[in-house]
Amino acid sequence: MMLEGYLRMMGFEETQPLTYYLNYVTYSGNGKQKEEANLQTSEFSLNSLLGKKVQFYLSGLIRCVDCGRSTKKAFGNSCYSCFIRLAKNDTCMVHPETCHFLHGTCREPDWGKENCIKKHTIYLANTSGLKVGITREEPPTKRWVDQGAIQAIPILEVKDRKTAGEIEKFLANSLNDKTSWQKMIGGKPEELNLSELRRVNLEKLPDILLKEKKAKVQNKKETSLEYPVIDYKSKKVSYKPGKILEDELIGIKGQYLLFRTCVINLRTYSGYHFTLSF
Repeated sequence: MMLEGYLRMMGFEETQPLTYYLNYVTYSGNGKQKEEANLQTSEFSLNSLLGKKVQFYLSGLIRCVDCGRSTKKAFGNSCYSCFIRLAKNDTCMVHPETCHFLHGTCREPDWGKENCIKKHTIYLANTSGLKVGITREEPPTKRWVDQGAIQAIPILEVKDRKTAGEIEKFLANSLNDKTSWQKMIGGKPEELNLSELRRVNLEKLPDILLKEKKAKVQNKKETSLEYPVIDYKSKKVSYKPGKILEDELIGIKGQYLLFRTCVINLRTYSGYHFTLSF
């Protein structure tokens, strides 16, 4: 069987372990004009390929995930025109505390209102170890899965992205705010008492800061996640486009496919043309 198209991030079902599916798109045109993508999802779960040898290939052809045009180089999964035009590609998406929507300078005010001026959750997650993060996902499980977290717990809810970013930055003085992908795919981290860590880290926040930001303390229980991995002995080497990979699929974690000889981050390669055979 063979699948062919342009990659998107994997989808999943909340089972134990998680059940993953391959998402991809196809196009009817040649990529010279703006074009709608036809979203497809594999009829089979990627879990069903675990322990089997598959052939995976990225040809090097790329189509912008936003407009569908062909591009020789990807700029954050977009073409250059969309990269400099769309709000989702602005630097404030990496540094949320710098959100400038309220200054009237957002690249796309309607998009900003829909995505940034809405409730955000500040959370703790156990990915490659303890980290702090923010998300507007509700429920936030998708964010946690994409990061490869085995445990996560909400700590605060705030009114918008900028506020969430400011509190995240404060907590990042003593916590990681990034995941080490090498550690994340290299094994299962030691389980943590996230309820206790939530209490400890909430105490670090000055009352005046919480009142000023109108932050609501969250008392929800932690979420535990299990990934379909049969062996963590994958080489921590990233696959490069242009090479036909024939290898055994030994795991799926976050947005990574784990093979014996390398790993593939499907987030990185969203928009890239692929074939998958087995």
